[in-house]
Amino acid sequence: MTIRDLGYQRYDGPRLPHRSRYRVLISRTLSLEWASGLLKTAFILGMIPMVACGAWMFFKIWGINQLAAQGAPREMLLEKFGNPSDWVFYCVFWCQIWFAFAISLLAAAPAISDDVRTGAFQFYFARPVSKGHYLLGKLVPVWLFLALTTVPPGLALSLLRVALCKTAAEAWQALPLVASTLVYGLISATVLSLVPLAMSTLGRRSGALQGAWAAVFFLPWILGETLASATDIPYAALVSIPTDLRLLAQGLFGMAPSYAVPWYLPAAILGALAAASLWVLLRRLERVEVFS
Repeated sequence: MTIRDLGYQRYDGPRLPHRSRYRVLISRTLSLEWASGLLKTAFILGMIPMVACGAWMFFKIWGINQLAAQGAPREMLLEKFGNPSDWVFYCVFWCQIWFAFAISLLAAAPAISDDVRTGAFQFYFARPVSKGHYLLGKLVPVWLFLALTTVPPGLALSLLRVALCKTAAEAWQALPLVASTLVYGLISATVLSLVPLAMSTLGRRSGALQGAWAAVFFLPWILGETLASATDIPYAALVSIPTDLRLLAQGLFGMAPSYAVPWYLPAAILGALAAASLWVLLRRLERVEVFS
């Protein structure tokens, strides 16, 4: 009888580069999150309002152009039916904020708490995966889903607005809408991904953390708006993330703000909130035991 040694032999073949671990973790998280039927539904439904807004904008501008061709003053028509550039803001903010929140609720709020509950940190960090790999592997997929919800539909609307301009001067005047839509979409995706993701590190019960994120999103919105209206103190509304996003968007789109506050205040609050959330993420990950 012959005995063959099947013991351990060191692997001497090619190895994947260090940066490929980011790609592996990000693609893995994307596939796991996309497997959720609710997330798919929220993502797909989020595209429908923008299609409706685009069709509404097209026919409204077409009607204005037709009336202007018959001799009606174009300035009077725009004053009566509203500035088309303002329509882009209303569609980008009011239509997308609900779907962006739904995606953050489904993808970001339970992202890390599920790993805390199941003990998946031992699975990750027993391998050659750093905390930086893990953090980006969780953050980038959530940010991508939110950015795809906020940026492309808004860009399509703003480009449609530019394309429907009658003169080059009008198109040049409307062109900043494209940059404004891009900046707002990226900022909102960053804030709405970092805050619930940081909250997901604070416990192991995903349902409770999703409820906490919903409370943080909606309760200050209701209380801040109510207090600002009742007391005539506009700064009270700044406690709300949606209100801060709305005021920032109004500043980017050149609209009159809902409250008499400078645009840089909500921008500073959102920036501080994103920075604090990132700090919480880093501090909580520092406390995770790494298995070598």
